[in-house]
Amino acid sequence: MVNFTKYNLSMIQQPLKSVKIYLESNPAFRITAGLCQTFSTRLLGFVFKNTLDADYGLFFPGTTSSIVNSAIHMFFVNFNLAVFWLDENYSVVDKVLAQRWHPFYAPSKPARHILELHESRLADISIGDRLIISNEK
Repeated sequence: MVNFTKYNLSMIQQPLKSVKIYLESNPAFRITAGLCQTFSTRLLGFVFKNTLDADYGLFFPGTTSSIVNSAIHMFFVNFNLAVFWLDENYSVVDKVLAQRWHPFYAPSKPARHILELHESRLADISIGDRLIISNEK
């Protein structure tokens, strides 16, 4: 068995730029999310992390809408995630409670963007809700 804790992942896990995410129908809902735009940040996501704050997540912006290109894996992810797939207008088209170490999840409809949050946030966002993504600090 490979001991991944001995590897220094800081070389490939650089600090992420962050965005603020708001729920259009509920301005009190606010999340800070790391922006995963590079191949390595998209591939790694929450891989090898041990904990996740309830008010933090990862946002994966996309360029085209697709079922296949918006699929995710949960290999080496040590906790469950609330995963939301968004269309080009940032409306939620699907969501799932992704189980840790599960090989594969894909949306039921084509999606362009992905938002991964703490599992406790699954009920906070519904299919059809529109999110606002902001670069404000």
